[in-house]
Amino acid sequence: MAKRKLTTQQKRRLEGKRSKSEIDRAEKSEISDKSHLGEEQSGLVITSFGKRVLVEDNNANFFNCAIRQHLGKLVAGDKVIWQTDLEEHSGVVVSLQPRSHELSRPGFRGQTRMIAANIDQILIMAPIEPGVHPDMIDRYLVTAHQLDIPVVILLNKIDLIENDQQWEEVANKLLPYDELEIPIYPISTETHEGLEELLDALSGKNNVIVGPSGAGKSSLIQTLIPDIEIKVSELSESTGLGKHTTTNPILYHLPEKLGLVGNIIDSPGVREFTPTSCSLKELEQAYPDFDEFLGHCKFHNCTHSNEPSCAIKQALENEAIYPSRYQSFQRLREEFANKDS
Repeated sequence: MAKRKLTTQQKRRLEGKRSKSEIDRAEKSEISDKSHLGEEQSGLVITSFGKRVLVEDNNANFFNCAIRQHLGKLVAGDKVIWQTDLEEHSGVVVSLQPRSHELSRPGFRGQTRMIAANIDQILIMAPIEPGVHPDMIDRYLVTAHQLDIPVVILLNKIDLIENDQQWEEVANKLLPYDELEIPIYPISTETHEGLEELLDALSGKNNVIVGPSGAGKSSLIQTLIPDIEIKVSELSESTGLGKHTTTNPILYHLPEKLGLVGNIIDSPGVREFTPTSCSLKELEQAYPDFDEFLGHCKFHNCTHSNEPSCAIKQALENEAIYPSRYQSFQRLREEFANKDS
């Protein structure tokens, strides 16, 4: 039987797999050989890229580091123990410190994608353009409730508001959150309005900023941190990536020269964020404006959709619950129910 010849495409595919295997073997060899590694020390993960991370040491120096296989995925905000490579300006992460408040979102094929770790506060970006969407805000509020993390809402691009009618329309959308006593900061990176007050709210915390694409998250960080271009260049040089090639979360320090201590993690924009699926009872608890009406429905397992004598629907009719809040609750309830079915 004649030996079948490989096509050009098949040869390329095999060569690609062989090259990847060689790289993996080289990285494993690099990690397993400890003879050229320095003393263990603590570090902070600034960003991750591929199978490597950028670690900052206690002297604010960056090191491109490999990761021991058993550690899994590391993200911005992770605290690690690592060793320097004495032969090169790089290192190896050998252990992960205990995490608190891991922010994640569902990824492809049901996998969870980590966004950031050790979070103290979530900043929900609600821009005038492309628009303030209460459903998006509610989805992040559910996640914040699940993680027991405080949130603030950033009403960005207020310089685009042209008249009192526009202000009233925006205020009506945000009224439910004002009544829930969630801090709301009207800000503008063009006029710098509200930024000083915002910096005070960020100081002393590990903040992560979330929201849709085009909301102005990166522009806000660039405005808050005067030497951001220097930092971006340093990150680019340390990772070997271009300045704008990575879509992974990146941690930046608040400007110390302004007397501030803390971090802000820039996360990639998403079209639609979905919280971790939870039970109906847990979802109800994520809507504190429902609290006084829960337990008064005719049926103990009421979904507050089609059941008779529902206290939540009655509160909606009596304008004690905002329609936008009720609608976002029902959308999430249906999504979670479909996932479990």
